Amino acid sequence: MNDLAFRYAGWLLVDVRLLAASGVFSAAVAVIVLAVWFRGRRWDEHVVGFFAVFLLCLSATLLLTNAVASYPAIRLETFFAAN
Repeated sequence: MNDLAFRYAGWLLVDVRLLAASGVFSAAVAVIVLAVWFRGRRWDEHVVGFFAVFLLCLSATLLLTNAVASYPAIRLETFFAAN
């Protein structure tokens, strides 16, 4: 299994400002959704609901910045065979 055909490398670019802004936006949306829809529930439902809404909003935000805005937060810049 020491085949050189499966050895690749690449540059992964991360825009920390956009990633942080997406995280703060997703956390704010998750808190608002919890305040409106999860009133009167147990604390463990709040935790699970927060993480579910946060991850859905974060992935939607990253998808929209990559597809619609053409300004990705996480991008694979180059992909080349490693020697």
